[in-house]
Amino acid sequence: MKLLLDGGGKIDYDMIQADTTVKDLLEAIDIFLRDNTLPCDNCEESCCKKAWSVEMDNVCVNRLSNWNKEAAVSFVQEKLLKKKNYYRDFNQYILRKEKNCIYITESNLCTIYEKRPVICRLYICSPKSYRYNLLRELVGSTYLKALIYEQKMRTDNFTERTIKKYKANPAVLAKDYDILLEDVFTYAEAEGWIDFDERQELY
Repeated sequence: MKLLLDGGGKIDYDMIQADTTVKDLLEAIDIFLRDNTLPCDNCEESCCKKAWSVEMDNVCVNRLSNWNKEAAVSFVQEKLLKKKNYYRDFNQYILRKEKNCIYITESNLCTIYEKRPVICRLYICSPKSYRYNLLRELVGSTYLKALIYEQKMRTDNFTERTIKKYKANPAVLAKDYDILLEDVFTYAEAEGWIDFDERQELY
């Protein structure tokens, strides 16, 4: 998988294959950013300087909690709060903060860069194509919803049937961002986030 600029100068990608993973996408982003340095001094987005809601996913929380169940529960309870995702119609966790992200320094450097949330990894502060934005939303939403499910599994007693339902989300209990994009699309279609035609556009 490779990121590129489309005819309109927007960030896009070449293709998705059956074995393409989220990790492949993240690596493609890293390569693109390495080869196409963004002009931070002229940035119009300023996402690192504004009070955006920083959306937290399960892998990020587990990494910041050193994969400790009790620490993860405490992290969610103390540092996060729930906010409605109106676009995808589910509750998600965001970072509890007064203004800027608590992990951003005065010089706008991320102190958890290697463990930062997947939504931050997927974001590029430059014009993006419709299908790149859709891909980003689907991947992000899948991992965001996985955190909701994992927190419930850590703090409540559920039947095997409910746990099986939660595990239909391919990111639940994932140790990394290495799930198949195909599985993300299948889950998104089942959740009603995309229809068959939209799924085909992603390829």
